[in-house]
Amino acid sequence: MYEQEPLQNNEFEQAEGEKVFKTFLPFGFTPKTFEEKRQIRKNANRIGASLLILTAISSFWAQIYYLIMSKIGIESARAYEIISEPAILTMVQICLSSLIFTLPFILIVKINGLRVDRFVSIKPVEKGLFLALFFMGLGFCAFANIATSVAGSIFESFGFNYDVDFGENPKGIFGFLLSFIATAIVPALVEEFAMRGIVLGMLRKFGDGFAIVTSAILFGLLHGNFQQMPFAFLVGIILGFIVVKTNSLLVAIAVHSANNFVSVVFDYLEASVLVENMIYIVYLLVCLLLGIVGIFLYTKQEGSTKLEKAETEAKESSKYKWFFASPVIIVFTVLTVIEAITFFFK
Repeated sequence: MYEQEPLQNNEFEQAEGEKVFKTFLPFGFTPKTFEEKRQIRKNANRIGASLLILTAISSFWAQIYYLIMSKIGIESARAYEIISEPAILTMVQICLSSLIFTLPFILIVKINGLRVDRFVSIKPVEKGLFLALFFMGLGFCAFANIATSVAGSIFESFGFNYDVDFGENPKGIFGFLLSFIATAIVPALVEEFAMRGIVLGMLRKFGDGFAIVTSAILFGLLHGNFQQMPFAFLVGIILGFIVVKTNSLLVAIAVHSANNFVSVVFDYLEASVLVENMIYIVYLLVCLLLGIVGIFLYTKQEGSTKLEKAETEAKESSKYKWFFASPVIIVFTVLTVIEAITFFFK
């Protein structure tokens, strides 16, 4: 155990059995802040390793696919034709998402001798609280949609056009069901498991505010394009807040799924652009109204939306610096930014 106060010359002692070890602290650190930095860096490396594994799988799955197809005697042209079929590609997306947002995070947790259920919980939430936070989540998602749309319009007015092609949707009722599973069900489950479960859970001991913002930044970066990054960051804030307030992923999964479901519906809505825009505006206004109702219901039940104060000595700015200055996190950030920049040239 570290002593409460640093010794002369910025040193402290740590006893282990009959041996006594003397450790010199960097200038400006106390034993507690030094340990906080060490723990934040350790968790940054763990989380960063998971994110790099995820990035590697999502970047190279196509090469692995073509290699397997060549081994079984299918030429690359035919392999491309198969994978280009929207229904097939959507099924691949379902399998890939299920893999990359679960296996790397479970693997890193297990390697470090930790338990998944220490960070991930889907315990039931009291009905009134569930409804209040669900409405708040929908309202904040609507606000994020409006904010990012306005920002996008401003950038376009200066000649910065950035439109990501997400591919063709599979046709028919079966295609709609596939898109529903691929967009509204699987991401809501596995992304919440990874980002608001494992990542946020590993960081909460350094402060709920720090954990929410950091996990939201990583969630934004994970989307790999400037069109989705700001929206994902903002949504990550409210979803993180919901998880912290309930200690459960249940409401966050519901909000995530509902928000994504609406995008699926609009993808398959056969109407003129004018009608679609009018319906979308009404939807956003309804969600904003529900958000206000949700805030009212929440404050009436819980009294305050404030987060608990962190039991740490380090400054908030220092915690962010230590986390994002981790080499593994730097590599992940650079890779995602490079990926996002490439969309300008497609």
